[in-house]
Amino acid sequence: MKSLVLLSGGIDSTVALAQTGASLALSVNYGQTYRRELAAAAAVARHYDIEHHELDIAAALDIPSALTGHGVIPECHAQAPDATFVPGRNLMLIALATAWANAWGYSAVVIGANADDNAGYPDCRPQFIQQVSEATRTGYRVAIWSPLVRMTKRQVVERGRELGVPFDLTWSCYRSGVDPCGRCGACESRDEAMA
Repeated sequence: MKSLVLLSGGIDSTVALAQTGASLALSVNYGQTYRRELAAAAAVARHYDIEHHELDIAAALDIPSALTGHGVIPECHAQAPDATFVPGRNLMLIALATAWANAWGYSAVVIGANADDNAGYPDCRPQFIQQVSEATRTGYRVAIWSPLVRMTKRQVVERGRELGVPFDLTWSCYRSGVDPCGRCGACESRDEAMA
């Protein structure tokens, strides 16, 4: 299946890329405060020697979220949509990737959602992905493929280790900087999964 991957530069999308063998990577600047992940995505794409494009939709997603600079990054993840939830982000990213896939002859868009995202991010849940995929298959003959959606972050890391994923190239922190903060929910999830 010829596929492209939505590559954030984090653990999940990198493992999804390694598992599926996607041949094109799209990364998106949606105004996130932690743009360090975009550099990580470019490094991951270079490692896998695949074409990489960075799209800019920052103006379109200038909506309230701690990840877009409207609020404080929490120290841990909440069990319901929290300050780091960006309403509509995944739907927009999937729509953009579907347009690219349809235009360039790809039959699938790979996304890196995992089971631990379900509580805080409703657009990472299996039923959301399944219904969006039904719509994109109907309208564009492009499936949305989320191979990690039923795996915990720890299982994703284990799978990545089996595949030889270069975790040192990835970035998970919600804050910008040279080094991860070690305190935000993304750092917490990464540290627990990597332990």
